[in-house]
Amino acid sequence: MATTTEPQQSPPTSHLASQLLAHTAPTYTFTFTPFLQRTYQHSLPADRPICKAYLAGNCPLKSHCPERHTGPSTSSSNTQQTNNARDGGGGGGFGSLVCKHWLRGLCKKGESCEFLHEYNLRKMPECNFFVRNGYCSNGDECLYLHIDPLSRLPPCPHYDRGFCPLGPRCDKKHVRRRLCLYYLAGFCPMGKACREGAHPRWVADGELEKPKVKEERGKEEAAASQEDRERDREREMQQERGGRDRDGGGERGHDGRGHKDRFGGGRGGRWRGKGGGSEGGAIKKALGIIRAYGYAFAR
Repeated sequence: MATTTEPQQSPPTSHLASQLLAHTAPTYTFTFTPFLQRTYQHSLPADRPICKAYLAGNCPLKSHCPERHTGPSTSSSNTQQTNNARDGGGGGGFGSLVCKHWLRGLCKKGESCEFLHEYNLRKMPECNFFVRNGYCSNGDECLYLHIDPLSRLPPCPHYDRGFCPLGPRCDKKHVRRRLCLYYLAGFCPMGKACREGAHPRWVADGELEKPKVKEERGKEEAAASQEDRERDREREMQQERGGRDRDGGGERGHDGRGHKDRFGGGRGGRWRGKGGGSEGGAIKKALGIIRAYGYAFAR
């Protein structure tokens, strides 16, 4: 006898929709997590209750208390920010960056600090020295983020729409995204909250800026930066000239024409006299050493 197998029934659409809407990130618990929470208050939940003993005036556990040591006004004003910290701090609010004072052991806010008190390389603040100069003297040992300037380029609207005629020569960023199959088929029920892929937007050709080649943009930026450097150099020279004019037309130890005086200039003859200057003191020390060696050899 031939046996027939019944086809498996797919879950109802409402069940799938509830799973999509109630999606939560997985939480991981290690064997050493309780020790870290108990000893260093590490990875404690951001929405834990406020300590009632601390509100009353004194908590016997102090810094080892598993509850929050913050006032009610602070907690009520930071409710939305706390949710951002619990979700990973991606919104730039409460707990989105590591406290730079805590890294050096100088943070005095404790639990009420709006920044993270944990060593998380993904949430370190940006290096200001690297932003201003384009390099960092600390190199790989720097604790702060060194973000590539090319990553700050705006996305190419032509590429986001589907095609850029310049390809890799475009001066803007081409970000590859996976398309949402539901949106590609014609309709996505999730809308802007979709996690299946990107929803490309159609923009008319007249509203788009004409794409530019990298080399043309690079020459323009190089010329602009060169002009800025020359302008800064001229400004510094003018400031130096103004300072010399205010001081009497020359530096200390120089005459009006910029020549040194007959004693060597610069220090006003400090080496003369009773050895009050640094050169006179060095000469006296040298003479004392020579005399000591002379006495030793004579004996």
